[in-house]
Amino acid sequence: MSWINLLLFLLLLSGAACVLVSLKKKEEWEKAIDKKEHKLYFLYPAADFILTKTGLYRYLQQKAWIEEAGKALKVADRIPVWQKLYCCSKLSLVMMILYLSLMMAFCSRIQAGHNSYLIDENHLVRPDYGEGDQEVRLKVSMEPIEEPAAEGEKMKSFTEEMTLWVKERSYQKEQLEKLFQGAIKYLDIAVLGENESAEAVYEDLCFCRNIPETSLLVDWKPEDLGLIGRDGSVKNEEIKGEGVRTKVTAILSYQEEVREHTMEFSIMPRQYAEEEKLHRKLEEAVQTASESTREEPWLKLPYAVEGYRLSWAEAGRDISKALFGLGLLTAVLAWIYKDKELEKQMKHRKNQMLLDYPEIINKFNLLINAGMTVKQAWIKIAEDYRKKKEEGGIGKRYAYEEMLLTVHKLRLSVPEPIAYEAFGRRTGLVPYMKFSTLIAQNLKKGSSGLCELLSREAAESFESRKETAKRLGEEAGVKLLGPMMVMLIIVFMIILIPAFLSFTF
Repeated sequence: MSWINLLLFLLLLSGAACVLVSLKKKEEWEKAIDKKEHKLYFLYPAADFILTKTGLYRYLQQKAWIEEAGKALKVADRIPVWQKLYCCSKLSLVMMILYLSLMMAFCSRIQAGHNSYLIDENHLVRPDYGEGDQEVRLKVSMEPIEEPAAEGEKMKSFTEEMTLWVKERSYQKEQLEKLFQGAIKYLDIAVLGENESAEAVYEDLCFCRNIPETSLLVDWKPEDLGLIGRDGSVKNEEIKGEGVRTKVTAILSYQEEVREHTMEFSIMPRQYAEEEKLHRKLEEAVQTASESTREEPWLKLPYAVEGYRLSWAEAGRDISKALFGLGLLTAVLAWIYKDKELEKQMKHRKNQMLLDYPEIINKFNLLINAGMTVKQAWIKIAEDYRKKKEEGGIGKRYAYEEMLLTVHKLRLSVPEPIAYEAFGRRTGLVPYMKFSTLIAQNLKKGSSGLCELLSREAAESFESRKETAKRLGEEAGVKLLGPMMVMLIIVFMIILIPAFLSFTF
């Protein structure tokens, strides 16, 4: 069983166990889940089980900033319940990503197995009659079988990818078509390939299988296969001195007509790096195996070459590992993203409360001037917000939510100065702390001069609100630079590409 299959099996097994866990009697926090907000709520029992058993939940609870964010965003809600839901949402997202990535990797592996040409590690399925040659990419690992005899030498391991052309199954001799006839002048030039002259051959010869723009086919018969392979490969690793002369016969045929043309070449010595030499030996071994099994339904790949043990595996087909790695990376990024999203919500809360501050101060100042006490004015502002919110005329405003929580404490007979100072600390913003301190001090010292102080604070808060609105506008402008640059590039492409295409060269 492959590692992908094993991981998928373990994940499915854990999923089944988690379903059994979820079927148990639901805890109180599970009943409070808002299914619209928590899309992956069905994974929460499993996530809670993992968090509890692995001790990860205790680790996350030690992060004080998460608890503080919960208090700021949820205000009067039960923070431990919110914290548990937040941790479960993070882990559930990671679990879903890992599960999907494993499923894609598993499907990819199955697809790769269905399209596989390699059988039993060293057999390639050969195309049947008339199917044409097939290109197969293989990855070969070469491991030393035994240590070299010479002292001080060490045989290294190699791994490389090879592209093999697996020829279709040949017909029996009585089924073979007759050889054709061809063009000698073209072959005299084309056969040289990258070599400048037939008197000095250093690189492989070009053994073409047909003459371009004709129906002529060409077969090649080197005089010495130890010097020139049937594919035109020049085997000059062992040549020394001034070179070796050899002949190659090109058989050009068309239906029943056959012509032979013999060419002479001087094969010059050439030195190769160890890896290149091994590569050539490997190609020769594969070619020999291919020729020896032309009429078989499979091509048996060699087990060893030049003292190296060969391990074959298909290259470029099985992307299951890449998919699983991508899923794992996405899961890590999703875990980080949840924290970043929480930080973004906190920033939104801060900006919203700063924008609401002048309005609250003005309302409070107006009610105080109308003759209300501090407590009456506070309750009036909070209750008006609650009614509008219940009627659907306004969304959630964090500053007013904090004021409602303070109203609840006042109704529970908490002293006013303590309740107002606690309000300022919960907001965590300087203007609100200043406002709560101002009210608490005037309650202790008397309310004389409170209206004047509130009027001054309202004027200052209005200026601060203008600065905040200006800052938010600048941030929005910066965020728009990216899309604007993309649009500019697209416009340039729309204008310039047709202009370039209209040029005639």
